[in-house]
Amino acid sequence: MDVLIPVGPYDKPEWVSRSIKSALSQRARVIVYDNSERDDLSSLIDQLGTQGDLIHHHAKRMSKINMAKLRNQLLTLTEERIAIMLDSDVVLPDGAIDVMRKTVEDGASFTWMHYAYSEDEIGLGLRLGEENPNLGCAALDTHVIKELGMFDEIYDRDEDIWLYSKLKRSGHRVQPSPGRCLHLNKVHSRTDLKSSLKEARRNLWRSKYDMMLMLDGLTNPTFLTGYAYYGSYYMVGIVSPFLPPFALLYLPLVLYGLWYYRGPKKYALNLIPGLALVISLPAGVIRAVRAMRLAKRR
Repeated sequence: MDVLIPVGPYDKPEWVSRSIKSALSQRARVIVYDNSERDDLSSLIDQLGTQGDLIHHHAKRMSKINMAKLRNQLLTLTEERIAIMLDSDVVLPDGAIDVMRKTVEDGASFTWMHYAYSEDEIGLGLRLGEENPNLGCAALDTHVIKELGMFDEIYDRDEDIWLYSKLKRSGHRVQPSPGRCLHLNKVHSRTDLKSSLKEARRNLWRSKYDMMLMLDGLTNPTFLTGYAYYGSYYMVGIVSPFLPPFALLYLPLVLYGLWYYRGPKKYALNLIPGLALVISLPAGVIRAVRAMRLAKRR
């Protein structure tokens, strides 16, 4: 089983070390695509190679990050039908490779484990409606992906959502595997106000890719629920001054958020990025149209 790990210029050595070790400990062949151009990371990867089956592939640093292009380059490094994709800031739990491999062998073309952002969260089961595909801890049927024509490189971000939607639209099975991988990078964890505001800034461009999926005919209702839920806050706020009883609708919105996020703190820290996502929608439509037009001219 090949585990494909990309290493970039901004990765922390301790993250890279834990990620690679988690794969080597499960008797996998690890293929590291190293485009960091950093001597410290290169030396670390070579040292880890003495602990197991590891191939260190050097590449030039990308002038502009394009995650779809990166995934395509990773896939060229394996000839296995089933391959694991593991980001360099993600740690596989024990047995994860076998669990995800079995999911693909049982018919899935794309499977993933959801993230945990702390050791305490690793044992948590899936929440009702939790469907957050990722390629940072995933297994792919590489033959199916190559039949699709590989990743569409216009999706320089959110390439995982594109793959999920493309496969489902093509009639392939996609599903999460039981368990959670530990995400060492807390940038998406929304554990405090600072990280919540950072995620809100990222969400200001994320709507572009959602609208690109819509223009490509790949819209999945699963990923529009956030717009419906957080958009309702704006709708209630707009209508309430004219129809004051309408403000009572905030109660079920808040209660649902408290239930889904399992408490007031996580609810509040996720509310900020959610509202940012919705407010960016008009600009996202414009950016998506421009991006699709540029792609057609190439």
